[in-house]
Amino acid sequence: MKIVMVAGGSGGHIYPALTLARECIDKGHDVFFIGANDRMEKEVIPTSGFRFIGLDMKTTRGGFLQKVKSALSLVSSYFKAKKILKEDDVDIVIGFGNYISVPVLLAARALKIKTVIHEQNSYVGRANRFLDEKVDLVIGSYEENLKQFKNKNLTIIGNPQSSVAIKAPKDEEYLKTFDLDPNKKTLVIFMGSLGSESVMKQILDYFKLTDGSYQILYATGTKHYDRAKEYGNDYIKVVERIDGIKAMKTSTLLLSRAGATTLAEITAIGMPSILIPSPYVPNNHQFYNAKALVDKGAALMIEEKDLSAKVLLEKIDMCMKDDALRQELAFNALKEANTNVVEDIISRLENL
Repeated sequence: MKIVMVAGGSGGHIYPALTLARECIDKGHDVFFIGANDRMEKEVIPTSGFRFIGLDMKTTRGGFLQKVKSALSLVSSYFKAKKILKEDDVDIVIGFGNYISVPVLLAARALKIKTVIHEQNSYVGRANRFLDEKVDLVIGSYEENLKQFKNKNLTIIGNPQSSVAIKAPKDEEYLKTFDLDPNKKTLVIFMGSLGSESVMKQILDYFKLTDGSYQILYATGTKHYDRAKEYGNDYIKVVERIDGIKAMKTSTLLLSRAGATTLAEITAIGMPSILIPSPYVPNNHQFYNAKALVDKGAALMIEEKDLSAKVLLEKIDMCMKDDALRQELAFNALKEANTNVVEDIISRLENL
């Protein structure tokens, strides 16, 4: 098959698409990407070795003039996508959310090319809501999606990023690279690739309350590293970035945001976690992602409005000292994982 993947805007859309694309290539299919010319996909996807075609699509966020520009770019992108899909003789187009997927999937539909959307979050985004009944197949990641989509050809499979986490080997030496002891209990803190300024203050205040009974590895993101690095000591290591999967596989507890990719990795690994969903994302979808796990006893949650150094200390210490609680969280997280996500998605694409 010749497959076009449409992904952009954030890593939560892009990285699951790249994971699926690599497996499709391994199975002999041809894959290329379409995205926006001015978002992170323009850099990330070509760097990952895939052909990328950029469209000049403008966001709807902003005032009246911005909305007019967005509407005009939608029409322009639709006709450009139609030309690309026709010239490349594409068999199937799969969108991973974000506004760039709308004109491309509509163009594919007009050409009678098979269309699919994948939803990574437990709360469906605007683009996928719009495309819902206009595509041939909808693939969701959470049972909650069953109530949100109306498409009759809907299946819940999961996030392709789960497959990466499952297949990744455990690196017993990983913590040593940060001068940490692999045999000691370790808390990993990761607030996404960009970090979080609003949460960092509470984390740094929490550091002042800890007693060194467990180790802490805090990945700040590049933007916040200079401000936080002075808080490091023998048992608190402050770094710019980490390999999230390697860190989780060698640690005791995770404190993180509730992005779709992170939660896919948490369930695949069976990682005990405390989630602080970002309130700054569209539709508050991280809250609903976290709640989906909390309701299954697979994670704990602190809403940012309730966050303080004291609350962090209480929740983290409770988890670090209670082995049975961590085992329960890990067991319930694993129950939420599909170990064959990529294979199942490819099978559905081939059948379609």
